[in-house]
Amino acid sequence: MAFDPTWVYAISFMDLFAVSLSIPLLSTHLRSLGASHMLIGFSSSLYAGAQLISGPIIGSWSDRKGRQMVLLTSLIICVISYVFLGMLKSLVVVLVIRLILGIFKHIQVLTRTIVADQIPSEEQSRVSGRLTALSSAGFIIGPVIGGHLAELENGFTYLCYLTALLFALNIAMTYLFLPDCPKAQLPDETETIREKKKCASFKEEMICAVRDLADIDWAMYWDIFALKFLMGISQAIFFSNYFLNVQETYNVSPKWTGYTISFQGIVGASAGLLAGWVDQKLYKNDLSFRQRNLHGFIIMAVAYTGLLFSPTLFLFMLWTIPLRASCAILRIVGTDMILKRGSATQRGSLVGTGNSISNIARLVAPLLAGFMGDLYGTNTSALLSTIISVLGIILLLTTKQHTPPVRTKAH
Repeated sequence: MAFDPTWVYAISFMDLFAVSLSIPLLSTHLRSLGASHMLIGFSSSLYAGAQLISGPIIGSWSDRKGRQMVLLTSLIICVISYVFLGMLKSLVVVLVIRLILGIFKHIQVLTRTIVADQIPSEEQSRVSGRLTALSSAGFIIGPVIGGHLAELENGFTYLCYLTALLFALNIAMTYLFLPDCPKAQLPDETETIREKKKCASFKEEMICAVRDLADIDWAMYWDIFALKFLMGISQAIFFSNYFLNVQETYNVSPKWTGYTISFQGIVGASAGLLAGWVDQKLYKNDLSFRQRNLHGFIIMAVAYTGLLFSPTLFLFMLWTIPLRASCAILRIVGTDMILKRGSATQRGSLVGTGNSISNIARLVAPLLAGFMGDLYGTNTSALLSTIISVLGIILLLTTKQHTPPVRTKAH
């Protein structure tokens, strides 16, 4: 079967659309079950911590077992988890489900790796941009629908069931339209692929997947992961107490705060769609990705500075345009750097590790933002994000950038 990226777009969109229906309301659900603010924060950290540890392992497992099988496993576990999340009203159950989802829910990582397997390198920026745009669109629509359904009696339960149904649709699409197509093999990778087929049982596969991670030359990727961390933590700090900051600073209702998030989602989706065009028009000769990263971090730093000093909500929203656009493009650039620098047999491991780096940022950011907010006020988040963006600029200006060999997909 010929590979059609449309199905990857659909699965990625459905994933984030499904999650955005219920996850924004999870803290309210936990409060209704008697959870403290600390326990609510712990549930978020539990998920991020599980993602952090499991990301490289799941990615390595997909290198070994095949993307479709691992993606199907992830989706089946998501369906079961959300059904139980809607059925059982227990704090312990919620925490256990968050842990299970954190371990296995790596759908975005797997879809991006599938794109890397099947799309020629010269077209990956364009396809990755569309993938980012369409998956971001899920977060534009989902919270609005979820907010309305949540007002019904037992609304959270219905949202969990609807989320499970959407994941079930993703199972059908994955099974029918995303079989593991033949991948391009480099001459020096034949023996590696043969060796990877020796592990048979699930336990052996997990052990082998962890062992494969030790075979990667991680020193080759430190600069990519450092930049991903700096971008991730600057974003996570800024958005960690976003609702509270906007409402206190500009005296607006939660409804209007939600609209500001949807607007930023639209900007991010639009930037993703334009990423391929920007790549071809402005950065065709930027083989090391240095210029793209440098320009992106400069725009981020300027945008955070503008947000810090915005006296009105209108100016605040204007500054979010360059911020969300630069973040969307930097996310795509980071993935492209990993894929073009790494081996085809290690893509899942590398993309999974990149996702884990983002989860480290999400673990650290709420603690740092909360601590600084208590000391210096709610507007500190934009200042911290500005400083971290400047660190990214300094890193790019002071380190030698690696230029990867150009690899094209064989047909």
